[in-house]
This record gives sequence, C-alpha cells and structure tokens, in this order.
Amino acid sequence: MVTAQVNLAEAPDAESLLRQGEILRPAIDAVHLAETRQECMSGIAAAALLLQQGVDPILHMNCRDRNRIAMQRDFIGAAALGVTSVMVMRGKRIAKSKELGVHNVFDTTALQFMTYIQNLNQDEDSSIVSDFRVGANAELFAPDADWTPENLIRKCDAGANFVQFPICFDLDITRNYMSHIVASKLTHRVNFIMALSPLPSANMGRWVRDNVKGAKVPERVIKRMERASDPESEGIEICAELLRELSTIPGVSGANLVPMGKLEMIPAAIEASGVRP
Repeated sequence: MVTAQVNLAEAPDAESLLRQGEILRPAIDAVHLAETRQECMSGIAAAALLLQQGVDPILHMNCRDRNRIAMQRDFIGAAALGVTSVMVMRGKRIAKSKELGVHNVFDTTALQFMTYIQNLNQDEDSSIVSDFRVGANAELFAPDADWTPENLIRKCDAGANFVQFPICFDLDITRNYMSHIVASKLTHRVNFIMALSPLPSANMGRWVRDNVKGAKVPERVIKRMERASDPESEGIEICAELLRELSTIPGVSGANLVPMGKLEMIPAAIEASGVRP
C-alpha cells in the first residue's frame, strides 16, 4: 500500500484541493487528510470532494479540537459520505494564547474513541461498513531486547487495524523496530505503515529533522542532498531507494509519502521506486 498526504493548508477552495487529488490519484491507494493547521479546510469537506473524484480519503480525527459528541457526529457523517478509513489520535496541544483565543478540548481519549468505532462496527444494526479501517499513530525508536509493545497492543485491542509512523529516513531504526514487532506477532493483527518524503533540499531535510515530531533524517541524507547538482531529483531518488528497501523489511505493509516540496515529486518518487505495478 502506498498513500500520500494532501496539503489542506494549500487548499483554500475545492478547485485547489481537487488539483492535488488529480496529481496523486494515479500513483496512490489513498490520501491522508491531516488538519495540520488551525486555518485550513475541514477534513470532512475535503473527503466529500475527493470521494467524488474517485480518491479514497483517510480522515484524521484528533481529540484536541472536538468534544466526544462532536467527534461522534463527525464520524457518523463521514461514514455516511463514504469514508471507510480514519486516523484517530490525541492531537498536538495548542499553546495558550490570548490572541488566538482557542482551547484544547481533550474530552475523550484516542483509545476511547477507537473503542466507540469498534462497538459501532460490531453492532448488527450499524450502517458502518464491516471492514472500516481505524488507524493509530506511533513513534519509531530503538527498543530494548525485552521490550513489549504494550501501547500498540492497547490500540489494537481498542480496534486499530493500521499504525502510521512519522517520517524516517534511517531504515536501520525501522528494521530493528519491526523485528520486535514481528516477534510480538502484532503483524497478524495490524498493518504497519512507514512515512517518507521526497525532500526538495538539504535545508528542508534539516527543518523536518528539527521540527517534525518523531522525524528521523540522518546527516548522511542531508549531506547527499547538499552535494547534489539537482536537489529535487536527488530527493526523488533517495525517496525511491528507501521505498524499495522498505518493501523488503518484514512486517512493513506500506508507506505514506508526505509532501515537503512540489506535490508532483510524490508520484515521481513512486514511479521511480517501481513498488507499484
């Protein structure tokens, strides 16, 4: 599976969003709708537009912005539109600001909301499709030898059936982490999706490393980008190489590509990788 993230911050209207969908649609299986900024189109509105275009949306729902009632209404509405996949997460806390005048909600936890969806799925009278996909997020790290993925097990028990990780260009970390996951047999219950990005420049690599939570961009990748006569082409090639390598790591089910430059770089990296027929 190969997915990509739509940039809702650069979609102030339907036309600009559908343009992104048209660029990505031939190359991917689904698109993530992450509300990464406060001033952007809602994920549900974006999902409705993309579904009409034949693009499968993965709606992100976070507990920071809505109370339980609002999240339940949004979920039922999204399902009625035809959405069949959501990512449920806590959400990054917004710093207090008198100028912004916004508040963190956190009325329910991600685990509680996953359980709510799971119960709907198991209800014979529910209109939710039986194979509805629920995603959770997690971070990559170097586990101890006796590590047990207790947090992931709790998310699986609550109904998660895929796990999305942050951007990681260090596949030694990925390979080590996934060896523990395979040993735990969690791969029998849930799909594990890694994240990459076709970087447009070395400076963007540094920015991702320093500002994106959980992201891992080794210095060797940044140095390679610095040496390149055409950084964008090099970023596409690096992403393609890592996509091919990811496909060989036991337990990895797919990749999600995050745009950090021109959106066209994502289908170019996928095509160059040869991971899709």
